[in-house]
Order: sequence, then structure tokens, then C-alpha cells
Amino acid sequence: MNALEISSKQKWENAHKTLNSSLKMEISMMREVLANLHQEELSLLENDHAAWAKVMCQRSEQIVLLRSHRFSRMDATVELTKCAVLLEKKEMLPHNEESSCEILSKLDQLIALLDRINLQNCRNEVLFHQRNQKKKAPLFCPYPHPLHKTRPKTRVATFTQKG
Repeated sequence: MNALEISSKQKWENAHKTLNSSLKMEISMMREVLANLHQEELSLLENDHAAWAKVMCQRSEQIVLLRSHRFSRMDATVELTKCAVLLEKKEMLPHNEESSCEILSKLDQLIALLDRINLQNCRNEVLFHQRNQKKKAPLFCPYPHPLHKTRPKTRVATFTQKG
């Protein structure tokens, strides 16, 4: 190996380490966001406005941190891509390297967390809209609703026998 190959190999290893650590931080923060979404669901189910406001404040701080972790991951990905240009494309994440397997595993975790966060967010949105509907007075309907049919009244007549 010449000096250029050694230098590019070191850059590649550094890029892998950086990407691995940034993925780890991003996954950790996404787990916190998911836990926060579960807390929001509980506060919506209990109709606790104070707890909901507190959860939302915490989430805004978490989103800022998640954004910074995401940017560091994107920067690490760019560095790894630059190293792959110097090496070969197939060596960007070689299958026989342990760090490549860790990175791919963390990317799978990231995708699974995104799915769970999206699902929980949709559930919370439905709960939020249901809570807002409960606050409103029911609509007045001057005619009977077609699903609420009234039963016909029973009439009782008595006959007297003369006898």
C-alpha cells in the first residue's frame, strides 16, 4: 500500500466511525421522540391539558436535537461518499466489514423507528381531533336521524262488557 491508499483507508475508517456514532445518537433521540409521542397519547386520552403542553414543550427541544444529529449523520454520509469516490463504490459499505454491518443494522433501526413514529403521530392526531370534537356542542337536528328510528307507539284499548 502506498501513502495515498493508507490515507484514503484511514479517511474511510474515520468516516465509518463518524457515521456509526451519528446514527447511534440519532436513533437514541428518535427513541426519545417516540416515548414523548406515547406520553402525548396518554395525556390526550386523559384529557390533561397541562401534561399535554409540557409534553409538547419537551418535544420541541427534542426535535431541535434530532435535527442536529440528523445533520451530523448527513455530513458523515457525504464524507463516506467522498471516500468511496477515492476507493471503489462497492467498497463504500463492504459486506465483510463489521462496521458496515453495524451501519446497515442501524439504518434498519432508523427506518423502523420512522415507521413507528409516523404511526404514533397519526394516532395522536386522531385523538387530538376527537378531543376537539368533544368540546363542541352537538349539532341540533330538527328531524329524526335515519339511524335512530323510533319504535311505533303501542296503544292499549280497554273494552267493557255489558252483561
